[in-house]
Amino acid sequence: MKKILLSLFVLFLFQSVNAQEQPPRRPENIGISDFDSFKNNAFDIVDESTRLKNDATRIDNEIKNAGSVLTSFSVDRIRQDLRALRGIKQSSEALAGKIGNLDEEGKKLLNNAKSVNPRTKAPAATSNTNRSIQGLDFARKNLKVVADLVENNSKKLIDELKSRGEDIE
Repeated sequence: MKKILLSLFVLFLFQSVNAQEQPPRRPENIGISDFDSFKNNAFDIVDESTRLKNDATRIDNEIKNAGSVLTSFSVDRIRQDLRALRGIKQSSEALAGKIGNLDEEGKKLLNNAKSVNPRTKAPAATSNTNRSIQGLDFARKNLKVVADLVENNSKKLIDELKSRGEDIE
């Protein structure tokens, strides 16, 4: 009995962790422009934050694979990675601003979702708006990971350039 309970607990824990790593699924349009526009903007941000996270993770993996042999990277490659990280940082900061703007819009739409006409679309409006807000939360988490990766790896690359006597842009 203990084995079964332990197995179920581990399975539940694994599913919970796995579910947190996946963004909510983009719902279909409902035919009401305010709600559809908000949903599309939110999920475009989710897609972009996922792309930025993947780009930052790729650079992080390159640096981790180099380990203490970062000295094997050419100066040009280090500068290229540093420029890429700065671009990722700039894009993630812009996305964070967009998320902030959409947060207020989402609250307003949720308050108005029950009074949507035709009334038959009210449940879909509420569901899509909630899912979009969950998507924005997911994007916010992605951007937190991106910020940490950019900060840590930029420092490593800058330190490597400094140790080589190179100027930092």
